[in-house]
Amino acid sequence: MSAPHFHGTRRTFTASGAVDAQNAVLTAIKTEDGATWIDIGRVLGKSDDRAAAYANTSAAIDLPTFLAGCHEWGGRFADPLLGLVGGRWADAGAVCTGDDKAALTLATLLPAIMAIEADGITEAAELAPHETLIRRVHVLTSIWLEMIAAERGAA
Repeated sequence: MSAPHFHGTRRTFTASGAVDAQNAVLTAIKTEDGATWIDIGRVLGKSDDRAAAYANTSAAIDLPTFLAGCHEWGGRFADPLLGLVGGRWADAGAVCTGDDKAALTLATLLPAIMAIEADGITEAAELAPHETLIRRVHVLTSIWLEMIAAERGAA
């Protein structure tokens, strides 16, 4: 039973790959920020030698340490690690619309709506076959309106 509809497509995940990724992330952050292992350790709630061990592939980061890194560096730290399992970082409250391309959704629905409105009368029976797309457009436009309202509220 190796059919993709049963098992899906999986990324290969190995513990050594995860440790290599954490090494690369911590080393890059240290270099980019001009930090020391003392600085990195302080952020992670660990000693400088422990932080250095995380970056030389001799130790795997535990969950509280991972969360401390996420708290400080967000996606810069988390994305390469979450990417190993197909994930990505998003700040709490972020509106992510990139997974459902709005323009494509609208463009797919538009010809059907134009045909329905051609006679000047729109009936539920004509709309029903397009309900799924209409609902997707509704979700997208609701998100846009919330974003506009939030921007106005912040100003």
